[in-house]
Formats: sequence, structure tokens, C-alpha cells
Amino acid sequence: MVGEQLAMSMGGSSGILLSIFFTVAGTHYGQHQNLAQALLSGLEQMKFFGGAKVGDRTMIDALEPAFIALNESGLVVAIEVAKVGAESTAQMLEAKAGRSSYLNSESLEGVKDPGAVAVETVFAIFKQ
Repeated sequence: MVGEQLAMSMGGSSGILLSIFFTVAGTHYGQHQNLAQALLSGLEQMKFFGGAKVGDRTMIDALEPAFIALNESGLVVAIEVAKVGAESTAQMLEAKAGRSSYLNSESLEGVKDPGAVAVETVFAIFKQ
């Protein structure tokens, strides 16, 4: 349901990629009842179709380490790892995927990737 709504309402590739993510994660959760594994499953499909990986300066830089931490160590660690992942994108001077890939190095320097910041923000909500 979330996947369908995102595909219909969001423009650009992020809507489709998030639709894939939530559809696969929801299906996996329905079959196995393990949230962390479901999120990792959705992420793998999103990476497959989107082509981005850690180090490409995208939301994946915060999502993947956070989901791995959630699976292995729990939510408290995942919150911190999402923040570290987002912060790491500010040091990446080349974006290999996403909208930032159209920008030059000077405009990226010191600025976190917006998608990674969104992931950091979502995880930070659970800290409150």
C-alpha cells in the first residue's frame, strides 16, 4: 500500500525506488515477521534497480549502515549510524547517483546529501 502511494504521488526516480523498497519490505515482513530483515530486503531491491551503493553520495550512505545496525545491534545504534552515514556524504566530492550527480564538486563540498539527511531525520525521531 505504501509502495503504491509513493509510486503515484512522488515524482522522479526516488518515488519509484521508494515504492520498490516499501513493496519488497512489506512483502518480506508479511512472510517472515522480522522488520530489520524486511528493511534490508527492500533496500537490496532498491539498490538493484537504482544502481546506487554506499559511497555514491545518496540516501544509501545512511540507509544501508543503519539497517545493518538495526539488524545486528538494535535501534539505538542504528540511529547513530544513520547520522554518521549522512554526515559522511558532506565529505564526498563526487555524487555517482541521484540529483547531486549533476552538481560540481565545489557545490557538494561540506553539504550533506539531502536524501541521507532525510534518512538521518527519520531515525532521529526514534531517539526522542
